[in-house]
Amino acid sequence: MKHDMNLLPVVPEPKKRGNLSGRKGWVVFSVLLVGVLVIYGLLFLGDLSCQKEIKQMEANIETKSDYQVIYTNLSHQKAVLEHRQLLLESISKGRELPLQTMVEIHKVLPAGIKLSHYNFQDGRLIISGETQKKDAIMEFKEKLSSLDVFPVINMVNTNKIEETSADNKTVSREEVWEFTFDIRVTEV
Repeated sequence: MKHDMNLLPVVPEPKKRGNLSGRKGWVVFSVLLVGVLVIYGLLFLGDLSCQKEIKQMEANIETKSDYQVIYTNLSHQKAVLEHRQLLLESISKGRELPLQTMVEIHKVLPAGIKLSHYNFQDGRLIISGETQKKDAIMEFKEKLSSLDVFPVINMVNTNKIEETSADNKTVSREEVWEFTFDIRVTEV
């Protein structure tokens, strides 16, 4: 038996790709074309809406009705700012009152009186102090009464205390009078 062998190289026939690659090219081209047309359409619609808004603004400017709205808003804002300024003034008005009352008290404070306690609340001032002379307390009260700032002055407490020395055994001969005034305060 005889077998024949062919030693020549076998070359397969090339496949026909011409039809398939042409279809892919057309599909890619048509998808890109549709994408460009969609983007162009969206931009065109956006441009139309902007043009419409611009025309409305131009119409408002021509009739000047928009300016009237601006002036109305400005007058409203001005009224709000004036109201706020009045509120700030009324709030800050009470802050200076304690300092002003203390200035008035120190103007009429007689020599020999030491003030030890100040308490200012709701238009009332409670002050405490001490002196070596009872007459100085009455003099201080009369001077405070002469001021328009203090319409009512009540003497709450007046006590004579005895001072003791550092070793708490000996009592000194000096008199010390403690006093407390409850004062109603009006605005300065």
